[in-house]
This record gives sequence, C-alpha cells and structure tokens, in this order.
Amino acid sequence: MFTKFVISSACLILLAACGGGGSYATDEDHNRDGSNQLAEGDLLQTAIPNIGIGVHQLSYWDRSFAMADVVRQARFVNLSWGIDVGADAQGAPTQDFFLIFGSHRTGAGKYTLMFNGRADVTVRGAPNGSIQNMRYDVTSNRSTADVLLPEDVSGNIWLSFRNTRRAHTSSISDGVTNVQLWRPGYPTDGSVTFTQEFIHAMKKFKVIRTMDLVSTNTNPTANWSERTLPDFVGMTGDKGQSWEMMVTLANATERDLWINVPVKADDEYIRNLALLLRYGSDGAMPYTSRQTEPKYPPLKTGIKVYVEYGNEVWNFAGGFNGFRWALELANLHRMNPAHPIANDGVVGDQYMALRRWIAFRSAQISQTFRQVWGDSAMMRTVRPIFATQAGDANRYLSHGLAWAESYYGDVSRLWYGGGGAAYYDSTVEPTDLLPSTMQAFFDGLPSSQFARTVAADSVWTKAYGLRNVAYEGGPGPGGRTLRPDSARAEIAYAYNADPRMRDRMHVAQDIWRANGGDLLVYYVYSSSASWSFSDGSRPLTRSDTDSTKMQFVSDLSDALRPEPHVALGTPVPGTVYLRSPDAAIQTRISGSTTWKYNGTAYRINANAQQPAHSETVLVPIHTRRTGTYSVSVNTLDALATDRLDIFVNGQWAGQVSPGVTTTPGQPVATTHVTLRLPEGLSVVRVRARVGSVWIRDLVVSAN
Repeated sequence: MFTKFVISSACLILLAACGGGGSYATDEDHNRDGSNQLAEGDLLQTAIPNIGIGVHQLSYWDRSFAMADVVRQARFVNLSWGIDVGADAQGAPTQDFFLIFGSHRTGAGKYTLMFNGRADVTVRGAPNGSIQNMRYDVTSNRSTADVLLPEDVSGNIWLSFRNTRRAHTSSISDGVTNVQLWRPGYPTDGSVTFTQEFIHAMKKFKVIRTMDLVSTNTNPTANWSERTLPDFVGMTGDKGQSWEMMVTLANATERDLWINVPVKADDEYIRNLALLLRYGSDGAMPYTSRQTEPKYPPLKTGIKVYVEYGNEVWNFAGGFNGFRWALELANLHRMNPAHPIANDGVVGDQYMALRRWIAFRSAQISQTFRQVWGDSAMMRTVRPIFATQAGDANRYLSHGLAWAESYYGDVSRLWYGGGGAAYYDSTVEPTDLLPSTMQAFFDGLPSSQFARTVAADSVWTKAYGLRNVAYEGGPGPGGRTLRPDSARAEIAYAYNADPRMRDRMHVAQDIWRANGGDLLVYYVYSSSASWSFSDGSRPLTRSDTDSTKMQFVSDLSDALRPEPHVALGTPVPGTVYLRSPDAAIQTRISGSTTWKYNGTAYRINANAQQPAHSETVLVPIHTRRTGTYSVSVNTLDALATDRLDIFVNGQWAGQVSPGVTTTPGQPVATTHVTLRLPEGLSVVRVRARVGSVWIRDLVVSAN
C-alpha cells in the first residue's frame, strides 16, 4: 500500500525556521504536526553539541575497546586460521578453534574467561600470558578461568581451544558455546555491556550512528528471521550486530540513535524494527505493547532515533552493495505505471528510477514508523532522513524531493532532514610528513569547495522544509589519494594527531553552520586511519577520549560557542538578482536559459499535468530579525495569464501574477505575497504554475 498525504490549499503565512538559527547547545526541535512542545521526557542536553559520531563494526583490530566482553569484538578461526568454524546459529564454533581478541595493543590485567563446555585453553601471542584457576562445573556445564597478561601485548593475541566438548557427554572437538572474556575490573554477570571509556567517548556527541555496526553496505538481510540475534557471540560479519545492541548503546549513553535500514529489508522487517525500538523485544520478536519487564528494553523516553534507508545507496563503488540491490529494485518497478516511482509514466532512465526508488523507500520507512509510533512522535522522537549524494551531485536530492512532493505532497511530513555527506579536503594532498607539506595542508583545510557543497544541500533541503543533516563527514587526510597500506595509515594518523587539526575542524564546523548545516555526524570514531577520531599513532589499550579530534569535540561540549555569521543567502530586505553567481541559487530547469537578454533571466516552464515537476528557482535569503515581509518577482515579457507559486521553507505562501508591458526585456514586478520570515536563513522557491515565465529578480520588502 502506498500512502499519499493531502495537501492543504490554505495559504500558510507563519513560517518557522529549521536550521541556520540557534546555537550549538540548544535543541529547538518542534513537532511538524503543529505542536511546539518538546517530547515528554526530552533530554535537554544543554552542553552537548549538535554533532554525531559513527561507530565502526566491532572487531579485534578496530581500536574502539568498546565491549566489556572482549568476545563481542573477537573472531573465531579454525586451527588452520580459516574463518569457517562450523558456527551454530549463535556464532559458536562446533570444532576446536582459536579466539583472536587483540591486534594492535592489548592491555595488561586479569581477564575472566567463561564458556559452556570444556576445553584445553592456552594463551598465544603473549610471551608471559597464562591461564590460571581453570574450573569446570559439571552441573552447569560451565568452565571459568583467569587469563593473566602481566604486561601490555603488541600484535595479535589469541586463545587456543583444543579438545573441546560442548556437553559433559560430548565427543571430543565439537566446540563450546556462550564464550565470554571479560575485561579486567568488569562484572561477569552481563550487567555492563560497554566499557567506561567508550561510554565516556560516546557521551561527548549528541547522536551515535550505527551504520557500520549493522554492516549496512553488505547486509543482505531481507526477512526479520535472517537478522543477527542479541545472543550471537563473536564478530558478526555481513549481517552486523543486533538491533538490541544498538538500543543498549543508546540507553547506556543517553544519546540519540541513528540507524540504517538494510536496503533489501521487506515491509515486515521495517515494521518489526519500528516496534523493537518502541517496545523492546524478547530476543527474537519485538513486543507490540509496553512491557513491565522486557527482556531487551526499548529506547528510553527522550532518546531520538534517526532513520536512514541503507547507506550511500547512490554509491556504485566496490563494497557498496546497496547501490546494486536498490538499482535492481528500481528496475523491477520503473516500467510499471501502477507503481509510485512511475506515477507519471514509464521511467526510461534506470538512474532516474533509482533516484525515485531511494526517495520512495525512504518515505515508506517513514510512514511505517509513523504507523507504529504515532503522529506525535514523528520528527520529535522519530526523525527519518533522506540521505543523498553531497552537494546534490547527480541530482539525487533535487530529483528525489521533486518526485516525492509530486506523489506525497508536503515532504516535511516524511523526513526530518536530508542531504549528503560533509567531508572536507585540503587544497594540498597529504602525501608525506615534511613540515612544508603539513603546513600547506592545514593552511588549505577545508577547501572552498566545502562551503559550496554545504550551501547546495542547505538550499534544497530548507526549500522543502527539511534540515540539512550530514549522515557522515569530517576531515580525512589521505582518504582519497594515499595507498591503503601501513605508510598511508602512518601519514593519516600523524595529520589527525597534529594540534593544527583541532583548529581547522573548528573552522570547518563554523563553515558548516554558516552555510545552513544542522546536524553533522562525523565518520568514524575508530578504525579507518584517514577518518578515525581515535589516535592510531599512540599505543592505546582503552577507548580514546582525548585525541586531537576528541579535543575538538570537547571544545564544543565544554562551552557555548557563538553562532557563526550566516554566510548563505542574500541579506534582505532587498533585491536578489537571480543570476548572481554569489547568491548560492539552485535551479530545477531542464533547458538552457543563458541566452535570454544577455543571460540576465531564467525561463521557468510550467507542467500542467505534474505541477511539482514544474521548473523552479530556489533563492536563499537571510534576515536580521523576524518580521512581516512582502515577496514579489521581477519578470520579463510575461503574459497576463502566467502564474508563479511562492514557497518559503517548504510551505506554500501564495501565488503571484505578473504585470504586463509592451516593451520587450523591460522588467515588471508581479503582485506580492505577505508573510512572516524568521530571523536567519530562509529559502524562497519560485515555481512556474501557469505558462513559461522569464524571471530576473526576487524582491523582498519589509512591511
């Protein structure tokens, strides 16, 4: 079933700002269904900056040191070092095996080993490591032991399990189950999931994105029964961690959660996911109502959840399987006029179909969450995101928004925010560690392209009533130019650890805000050398909370920083020349218009069958104060029957008609609409409703 929203014909003249105003420390997130009340139990985290962080897939090499039970990020391999251990449904080996639980550096101390069954266990990779106090309880079929590491260990470290027996009566070498290896100082009863330092690091951010935790780029699950369950042990591979773990992380940190729905997930999967987040689960299925004592609790009241379809579904690079899967789904439906993505006729271009499919499936996910959570939770607690390529590259954002508006109506009922990534590079490539190269790199970070990309996404999102939300971003020295080897990692870590990086990240963050950016989720806390917030140049044995990049985050958290001056948009009252190269104007125009009157005017054409597909010009403006304003357009050679629709920040403000002149090329003002503009950034969208109209200027006057 495809749900469409009804568009009100009333002229909405009271317009609210969304993005570009406020400060780092405020949360003015209002209900899009009309209420300006914060959600019940909302976490008013006044010292938390409006930034997020991504968490990498758990592994023994990722340097996150996230789990109190080391096995949750360890790998089982067979005695020939292959990954096939005959794993059962919970991931436990059914044969003798090695358990690799450290790679770069492993901290000293007494670890507590626990598992069901029996085995001969030894420590390997740690010259002075030992197994002590090994005990086996025949009644519970439970083995326990102390794993002693008298000093920090560099390089791979693993436990050898030989002569394994799952049960008291088992044949030899049939594996063990429920393996746990608790870090020094942590309880062994499962009451603590994450390490203290990891929680401390995560609490510096407002949002935690779990894209890699659920292995979104390679996650093939379509049915709920295929997902990873919370009792799975060891590294999880392509299916990622359980949703219950994501909820546990959000609840433990009391930070908002960002989830990525697998691209192939069917409708039942999406509904079950929405139920799990709201009501919790019994470990297999979600509850459908509040439980007094849920086995796996839901999100705490006040924690928000951002919901994204896949990850970079537009990205055709290797490893991004979502692109291929989504393209297959788009091709399956693009020739069927009964399907929403072909609602205006067969779609001949498969990539146009893909743009629409991404918007369509993102909208369906939003609607499903609305059905489960209710209208009042949408945009306040549940925040669907329409994520696309940065800077509206290849038109994934603009075409998706235009199509969604044509089919659903007001897209601000579908999505809280949208836009691309917010990565920024330098004008100088970081190819070596020479002082001159490093200084030039930091002098050129970020390049001017960053502001232009942010501005483009801000104009498109705000024009449709959404916030510009970056699903990923940040500096990544060498991420695109250096070879993926140890030399590249050494260079990347050195640039990330340099004190100058801290200042340049502040500059970039101010550029992001000044150009209309709202929430920026940085990628990634640990693992990838180029983008890591964890300092890989140091011999860490616990989660990093004070790297150079983490110091940047602490700067935002520890003090209220003044909001940067709004750089995006033309100051008004005043006249905005629509062909100004400095005005950050975006257009949805199919043909060339540069030749009309020496290139001074745009021609926008109406589409009588699909008004939302009519050509448009999007004009960013900003005001110094909230007030009542008049908006009109200067046209050229217009007919008396021509009509232009005016939208501001996604809401229809009214329709204007042009004055008529007999002098060719003479600009004539249209009628005007009167409305209230908020302080700060707004985007005016001028759409041809009737006729083909040459437009030259947007005029905003104070009343």
